Amino acid sequence: MEEQSPAAAAPTGSGGRPPAEGRLRSAATTAATAQKPSSRRAAPSGEGDAGREVRKGREGRSSAPSRKRRHPVRVAVVSVVIVVVLLVGAAAGGFAWLHWFSEDDAADFAGTWYLAGTATPITITEDRIQLTDDVSYRYALNDQDKTFELSFGNLKGGGRYRFSLDRNQLALVDGDFSGADTLGDDIAWTLRALAEGAQGRVLAPEEAARGVTLLSRTPTGTPSLPEAADTPEAPAGEDAKADTGDGSKSGNDDGGTEPDKADAISAPDTSDKADDRA
Repeated sequence: MEEQSPAAAAPTGSGGRPPAEGRLRSAATTAATAQKPSSRRAAPSGEGDAGREVRKGREGRSSAPSRKRRHPVRVAVVSVVIVVVLLVGAAAGGFAWLHWFSEDDAADFAGTWYLAGTATPITITEDRIQLTDDVSYRYALNDQDKTFELSFGNLKGGGRYRFSLDRNQLALVDGDFSGADTLGDDIAWTLRALAEGAQGRVLAPEEAARGVTLLSRTPTGTPSLPEAADTPEAPAGEDAKADTGDGSKSGNDDGGTEPDKADAISAPDTSDKADDRA
């Protein structure tokens, strides 16, 4: 006798499948269908990361208006900073042009200057400061540091110089200065000079002090004139003699009549004598 497998021995249904297997499959399908709604409801709790991302997105959209409210403040602050930087850059550029590039210091340094408040001239050539015909100093300019060096024989010195804004005044200050020293002083002086210029006044390049020589392009005083010689007064009395201009003198020496004596003699009175005769 042939042995049959349990599957072959099992009775088949209408689809050619065993009835028990069909019932099991239909039951599994029904259970799966019944679980679909619950799985959909449980999806948010099961997908925790995705849910948090969704909530973050919603919170980000809800917080967007607050960020927009802060945005104009940041723009204003950045705008102010940019304006300040531009103003500082423009001021620095203007000062650099005025301080180093607008004029030729060597050309303006040379020429005829006058000591401030006097008419005493000082001639400056391209390499010498001529005080008198016999006294002159050799000098050299450093137009970057605004300093100068002087030499007179074996003697050497130096200092710094500064022009007025109109280049008609010059200050020479004795001492030992570096480029940083002159730059700091010139910045402060330039600001004051511009403020004075806005009011129509010219600020002197330096205040008068010891060790400061102030020069001007135009004489600001008059040359000192020798005092007039005192003429002796003519002696009073009869011995006084007046110069007539032709070499002769009035008085007893030339036989002339002395005016004082002539005036002292009174004319005779003849009125009484005339009456008696009548």
